[in-house]
Amino acid sequence: MRNESFFSAPQLKRRPLGGCDTCYETEIGDVRRTRVLMVTMGAAAACTRSAPPVIEITAINYAFQAPATVAPGPTRFRLLNAGTVPHEVQIFVFKPGISADSARGLLNTMARVPDSLSDSAGAVLIAAPHVAAPEEVYVDLEPGRVYALVCQFRDSPTAQRHDRLGMFGVVAVGARK
Repeated sequence: MRNESFFSAPQLKRRPLGGCDTCYETEIGDVRRTRVLMVTMGAAAACTRSAPPVIEITAINYAFQAPATVAPGPTRFRLLNAGTVPHEVQIFVFKPGISADSARGLLNTMARVPDSLSDSAGAVLIAAPHVAAPEEVYVDLEPGRVYALVCQFRDSPTAQRHDRLGMFGVVAVGARK
C-alpha cells in the first residue's frame, strides 16, 4: 500500500533563496521552512559565499605553468592546453610531511610515485590542443600539503611519456590565515 502522508505538489511551494539553485524557502500549507537543501549541506554555504578561486594550469608541450604556492581551502582547477598535442593533468596529493622539493625530486626520478607516498584519491583533466578542458576539478586544499601535477600521455605508442620529458609540477599549499 502506498504511503499517502506526503504532501502533494499543490501544497508544496518552493522559491529560490538568494538566487541560489540549491537553497530554497519552502512553504507547506501555512508552515514555512527556510533553507531546505536540495543537494548537500555544503550547498547552503555556496549560497552565501563567493565561488571558490580557480587555479589555471596551462599545459605547453612537455611542461606545466601553474602557481608554485596557493592558499588553502576550496579551490577549482582548470586545464588550458596551449600545446600542439593532447595533454592531461593528473592531480593528486602527497602524504603529509613531503616537501615541495622532495615531491618534485620524486616526480623527476620515479616512473611512478609509490602508493606509500601519495594519497589514493586524485583527479584528471584532459584537453585537446589549443583548448581548455570542458570540466574543472574541485579540491578542498589542505594547509601544508603538496599536490602533484602530472601528464602521462605519449605522442605515439613508442614515445616517452610526457612526464619523462619534464611535464610534471607541484603546487604547495600555504598555512591557514
